[in-house]
Amino acid sequence: MATRPTPAEVTEAVLRCPALLYRRLHRQGALLWSRPDRMWMVTGHELARLVLRDPRFRLPGPPDGSAWAEGGSHGGFLQSMLLASEGERHARLRRFFSGLFTPRAVRARTTRIEAATASLFDGIAPRPRIDGVTEITARLPVSVIGDLVGIPESDRDEVSELCRLISKGGGVASGQPSGREVGAALAHVDELTGLVHRWLAVPHRLMPDSVLAAAAAARDTPEALSEVEIVANVFSLYIAGHDTSRNMLSGLLLRLATHPELLDGLAAGAVDVSAEVDRLLLAESPLTFTVRVAQEDCELEGHRIRAGDRIRVMLGAANHELLASGAPADNAGVSFGEGRHVCLGAHLARTEGRVLLRTAGRRWSGLRPAAPPVWAPHFLHRGLDELMLEIEWRR
Repeated sequence: MATRPTPAEVTEAVLRCPALLYRRLHRQGALLWSRPDRMWMVTGHELARLVLRDPRFRLPGPPDGSAWAEGGSHGGFLQSMLLASEGERHARLRRFFSGLFTPRAVRARTTRIEAATASLFDGIAPRPRIDGVTEITARLPVSVIGDLVGIPESDRDEVSELCRLISKGGGVASGQPSGREVGAALAHVDELTGLVHRWLAVPHRLMPDSVLAAAAAARDTPEALSEVEIVANVFSLYIAGHDTSRNMLSGLLLRLATHPELLDGLAAGAVDVSAEVDRLLLAESPLTFTVRVAQEDCELEGHRIRAGDRIRVMLGAANHELLASGAPADNAGVSFGEGRHVCLGAHLARTEGRVLLRTAGRRWSGLRPAAPPVWAPHFLHRGLDELMLEIEWRR
């Protein structure tokens, strides 16, 4: 008699191959009600684009009465993040940061991204076996975001850990945090604030094209950011630029390990690296969903949506629908969002992916999994905790 899979086995299967879940959701329609979560779920690509663009649907704020809410001990911190703000504050923050993410600005950073990637490969050569996550994909985004924000190299590991703990207590990483996690996160925000004060106190040492340098230069001008906004966006840029980039880069390494013909194609210049990155983003969305809250009564797909209803936009499911329809290779779907909250760092993330692929093609002649990949136990930020690889180095 066959036994039913355990909840842990179901979770592992979904993390390994979410397409199974997405196909099941699509059979139920582009919009459905999740009774256990008490929220709507958007699974269709066009409907996802509509909800993400429509100002009637906004990002949720922190719970009333929490330390993160307006009036709390750290009120305004989460709402001061570019990725979580709305209205005029969001527009102002986006104007402030947009110059750091233009194609021209990213091209100027590409040499440093290439140097950071080459350094990581130099550090593991000529070892025949590595954990690709620990040695490469978790470390490259720390370097890239540290460079973008202007964090001194000696402080980057500390900032990485602080931001990880803040995200846990703020509910950014893993859903509803415990009281202990919230308390720890509040203390870590204060620690991060102290570090930012220390960096800004010596403006002549700041990297000239960094977030911190821009914040220092804008002091005493109409464009100046508040202290809370500076600290909140140091945190949010780290979270947005590290977790999703790590997951994307890990997915690219897994694709190389399971498609051995790609390395020779990369070495010969026969692989379109931009298309490979977008193909991965479409098929293996590093961020699987985002949430919006209806601001007024309205109708979607024939369903009545009430003001205050929460809507989970299933980015991975929307992308899967696009993929199944035969989307062109240079289309990343809604992996980077859509509308006013489309990711400013999309071009930077794609550049990291392209550089990783080109470097792997130059340095490796063979790559295969040395053990089954280990998926992180979080569906929101879907990615690998461990990817053991066997490598053959080019001579």
